[in-house]
Amino acid sequence: MGPPILQLLKTLIDPRVSKKMILQMAYGQLKMVGLAKVLSLLLSSSIVGVSSIIKIPQIRKIINPRLLDQRISVAQGLSLEGISLESFNYLIHVIYNQQNNNPFVGYGEALLLGLQNIAIILLIEYYKARSKLRVTDLAEKEQINEAVAQLARPVAIVIGAVVLLAKVLPSSAISGLQLLSIPFSIASKIPQIKRNHDLKSTTHLASVTINANVLGSLIRVFTTVSNFDKLGRDYILLAGYTSSFALNAVLAGQCYIYGKADKKSE
Repeated sequence: MGPPILQLLKTLIDPRVSKKMILQMAYGQLKMVGLAKVLSLLLSSSIVGVSSIIKIPQIRKIINPRLLDQRISVAQGLSLEGISLESFNYLIHVIYNQQNNNPFVGYGEALLLGLQNIAIILLIEYYKARSKLRVTDLAEKEQINEAVAQLARPVAIVIGAVVLLAKVLPSSAISGLQLLSIPFSIASKIPQIKRNHDLKSTTHLASVTINANVLGSLIRVFTTVSNFDKLGRDYILLAGYTSSFALNAVLAGQCYIYGKADKKSE
C-alpha cells in the first residue's frame, strides 16, 4: 500500500481532521489515479453485475404467458438466427479477452449474457418443437418429453462451439474471428430488426432488456476509450462496442415506435 493511501487512512481516524479535508484528500487521490479511469472501473464492474440478470426479463417474457399459444407466439417473434450468432460472438469475445489477459471486468458481461442467450435459444427451440407437436396425436406429457429430447441437438452444438474455440483453434484464429466481431454484431441484430419490421410489433421483446443493452453498450464504448492505452489501443474492441451500441439503439427505436402503435391498437 503506497504512502499516499497510508496517509489517507491515518487521516480518516484522526479526530482533529475535518470531514471537508478528508474529502479534499480523497478527491486529490482520485485525481492522481484519474477520474475517468476510476469511473470506468466502477461502470465496468456495474455492467458485469447487472449483466447477470439483464436478459431475465426476456426469458420471463417467453415463459410467463398462461397459454401455450401465447408462449409459442412470443418465441416465434424472436430471431433464433440472430440470438445464436450473437451468442457465438459473445463466446469469441470471451476467449479473445482471456487469451489477451484482459481483466474480467472488461468482458465479463459477454460471458453472462451468452449464458442467458443459451437459455433463450433453448426456450425458442423448445416452443418451436411444441408448436409442431401440438398438431400430433401425442398426449401433452409426451409432447413435452419429445420437445425436451429435441433440445439435445442445440446443446451439443453449444458444447461443440465452446470446445472448438477454447481448445482447438489457435490464438491467431481467435484474433481473426474477433476482427469479424463487427460484421458478426451487425449480422446478429439484423434478423431481429427485420422480424420486428415484418411484424410491425415488438410485443415479443422485453423493453427493459433492450434499453439496458443500449446503455450497457454505450458504457462499454466509454470504458474502452478510457482504457484505450491500457488495452493496447485495441481498435477492434472499440469498433465492436460502437457498432453494438448503434444496432441496439435501432432496436430500442423500434420498441418505441412499434410500442406506441401497439398501445393504440389495444
